[in-house]
Formats: sequence, structure tokens, C-alpha cells
Amino acid sequence: KRASSVPSPSPSSVIGTVTVRVAPPGAAGDANGDGTRSATEDEFVEIYNTSPSSGVDLSGYEYEDVGVGIRHVFPPGTTVGPEQSIVVFGGGAPAPAIPGVVQTASTGTLALNNGGDSFRIVDAAGTEVLRFSYDGSTEEESLTRDPDFTGPFVAHSLAAGDGALFSPGRTAGG
Repeated sequence: KRASSVPSPSPSSVIGTVTVRVAPPGAAGDANGDGTRSATEDEFVEIYNTSPSSGVDLSGYEYEDVGVGIRHVFPPGTTVGPEQSIVVFGGGAPAPAIPGVVQTASTGTLALNNGGDSFRIVDAAGTEVLRFSYDGSTEEESLTRDPDFTGPFVAHSLAAGDGALFSPGRTAGG
């Protein structure tokens, strides 16, 4: 198993996709769609709200690189609707065409470690609600769940069916 997540005390959110290493230079590696491929700005984490009927308010929650520190604080008003996602990029100016809620890291970087890392989401009270770890064995593409949002993590190109290396805010095949 390449990656794992700890279930949330409120099982309405899951880590859907993580991009650690961006794809090759040029447009093929521009995950945030801003026209520039960047090894740090195109990194992203996607969190999906699995609830079919209620939104999730992430205001004041923090994305923390375990052992390093806080990389992103979700600003007031950050709500993810039912069966919607939030994508947090390391930086850049994400394209408006990316579906769901889109933010860039409040510290200017996610700093995901290519060789493996762990991060967690904590609520405003400091309680861990999600944790994710990966070993760095997937290169130059996202890790995504297959099937989307419920299955184990696999290299994105295997789940997409079309060879796509990432799909922030979208299902792996869409």
C-alpha cells in the first residue's frame, strides 16, 4: 500500500488526490492551470466532502506537514458543499476552470517531500481530523483513489484510463 489516511471523526471528508511530484516540464506539468509549470506551486492536495446532503465548514482548520509545521490555514468562510472538493495548491494563480473550492497555501508552499511524507488536517480546536502518508514511490503524477474517493491510492495514470497525470477537483477519468 502506497498511502493511507486515518478516518475523520466526522466521516464526511476524505483525501481524494495528492500530487507530490509534478509532471514533466511545460503544459503537461501545469496542474494549477496558470500557464507555468512549477515544482512547488503545482503540488496540490484535494479533500473531498463525501456527504450527499451537508457542507463542511473548514474555517480555521490547518493543513500541517507532520514534523515540520503549518503550511495552510483555511480562511473564514471556507465551506465545501455536499459531494464537492477543495483543492489546495502550493502556489501560483490557479485557473478559474478548476472545479470546487480552490485555494493556494497561506504560507506560500505545501512543501510535499518527494521521498515520502505525512501531513494532517486539524480543526480549529487542534483535533486531528485527517492524516495522510505516502512513501514517494509514485513519480511525476498524482496519487488518487481508484475508484474515486473510496478505493485505495494508485498512480493517477492507472486510474484515469486516459493516461492523465492529475485532475485537481475532478474525478480521475474526467
